[in-house]
Amino acid sequence: MSTITLLGHDYSYTITRKLIRSLSIRIHSRRTFSVSAPHLTPAFYIERFINEHSAWIVKNSSKITKKKTLKSLKTLKIVDKEYKILITKSKMDSVVIFKEEQKIYANSTALTNIHLKKLFDTRFRPFALSIISEELKKLSQEFGFSYSRVSVKNTTSRFGSCSSRNNLNFNWQIIFLPYPIFRHILLHELSHTVHHNHSNKFWSHLAACDPDWRVNRRYLKAHASSHFII
Repeated sequence: MSTITLLGHDYSYTITRKLIRSLSIRIHSRRTFSVSAPHLTPAFYIERFINEHSAWIVKNSSKITKKKTLKSLKTLKIVDKEYKILITKSKMDSVVIFKEEQKIYANSTALTNIHLKKLFDTRFRPFALSIISEELKKLSQEFGFSYSRVSVKNTTSRFGSCSSRNNLNFNWQIIFLPYPIFRHILLHELSHTVHHNHSNKFWSHLAACDPDWRVNRRYLKAHASSHFII
């Protein structure tokens, strides 16, 4: 991880080299971001790119609010539906989600943020997978997509991915995003089952399914992390 000072603010950042055509920046917290770059991009060019976008980085990183401690959570919005959540200390760890009643009961052997993060990450994944899988089926039927396996992880570098075999993988926390943004992520990866790149054909295909993709993409980059809980 490298460090840089932008407009008087210190930042840490990582560089990931990919098979892409242009540079891009993703902000992760108030003081960290990552840069995606084509494989042969020189380091000095990447640093120049960061400095050219210093005002944008400072502006958007300042919008990120510090996450609340998990034990203080009273409600959770899951794809625009508000769930009441009750977290209590217990002799055993468990998370029970009542989808119809929109209630969540979390029993934890410790109420520390570290323990609750691990508990939530483990127990929420199956629930998130069911929500994502259900929506993928609806979107595939609506737009004629075909995909293979679906899985979820707690990825920090991306919201979703599509393999060459059309296996789809998602950050399970996308269920906490507003529905239009959640839908945008799914349609983005479904579009990759047709075009395994970011060519003009890909963007045109995505636009046909998600006319507001530019707005949704900007929201995702600027505000996604504020919705995530761990």
